[in-house]
Order: sequence, then structure tokens, then C-alpha cells
Amino acid sequence: MKDGNLTRQERQQVLTGIPCRIYQSDNKPINMSQTASSVSQNDHLACDVSVDIHVGDELIITRGGRLGKPGPTIRAFASDPNLYYEPFGAIMPGLAHQEIRLLKQERVT
Repeated sequence: MKDGNLTRQERQQVLTGIPCRIYQSDNKPINMSQTASSVSQNDHLACDVSVDIHVGDELIITRGGRLGKPGPTIRAFASDPNLYYEPFGAIMPGLAHQEIRLLKQERVT
């Protein structure tokens, strides 16, 4: 979008209601200082290989959303997806998925 001589980038919602599973890979503590607190977490997201996620995509994840639960909403950014097409030699079909590392950073002042 052009605003005078400036070009502005705006994020647009592309997908919604995608079933996925988020799991925690580390549990870093909250850091406190005299002026602010900050949380930095690196979680993982697993979903179907057909979901089109790119590096830097902003993801809004509702925990328990697919189950109809009003869980907390997480805002995170995606890393490069790791695709797993029918792992384990396709012994058990239906295991194909992609895993995406998530970066979540919050600061409260």
C-alpha cells in the first residue's frame, strides 16, 4: 500500500481454523529487571504438510481451539518448516506432518 512516498506493508490473514498441535521444547524462566519483564519461548508446531507456512509468518494460535475450548491465544513467528513425508518407511500411514519452530517474545514494562 502506498502512503505518499512511503510503501507500507500490511499483514493479511491467509488461513484460519487449521488443526495443529503445539508442544513446548524448552521452559525458559521469566526474566525480570527493574523496568520490565520479558518472556522468550521456543515452541514447536506440528500440522499437515499441505499447510502453506513460510519463514517469518505471524501465527495466531488458540490452544484448544479445535476442541471448542476457550484456551489462551499465542502470537508467534514461524521458522523454516521441516517436512516429514510418511516417516518410518510408511509403516503407519497418516503420519506425514511438518514441524515449525515458533518464536514468542513478550515484554511488559
